[in-house]
Amino acid sequence: MPRNLLALALLSASGAAVTACGGSAASPTSPPPVTTSVVSVSPAGGATNVATTSGITIMFNHAMMSGMEAYIALHQDSVSGALVPGVATWSADRMQLTFTPSAPLQAQTTYVLHMGGGMRDANDAPISYANCPGFGGQSVTGGMMGGGGMMGGGNEMGSGWKGSDGDYGMEFVFTTS
Repeated sequence: MPRNLLALALLSASGAAVTACGGSAASPTSPPPVTTSVVSVSPAGGATNVATTSGITIMFNHAMMSGMEAYIALHQDSVSGALVPGVATWSADRMQLTFTPSAPLQAQTTYVLHMGGGMRDANDAPISYANCPGFGGQSVTGGMMGGGGMMGGGNEMGSGWKGSDGDYGMEFVFTTS
């Protein structure tokens, strides 16, 4: 039997499974790890003519940890611009977060939704932002934060804002009508 086929036969006979991505062995009885992801943001990054009375909705594919609403901020003009006051509330299943500004947004103005890089799901696992560029999101780096992290009176460089990859989450820029 050729060497490659013999190795494959031995591997199969041993009951080991090799994953397609990464090549590590996994137990056939253990489920793959669950990754919580952002699955939509409305308004999406790049949206224009957004109603000044619009709320902002973020959907996740799994429940999120209590307190993660503290890592959502809406800024005027840029990620280092003034904070827009409002209230963030969760759906009953903690998979949808809605941010409602305290007052209507200003007309013909740019706004930036900032989601912290250290957000965690209900199982205390970091979430994935891999889908975010598909709906207009872009990574927020320390250099974008206006030096020192004092952003419109807030501090978005502490725990929960910085992810394990060193970025400060994602931003979604939109313009009102």
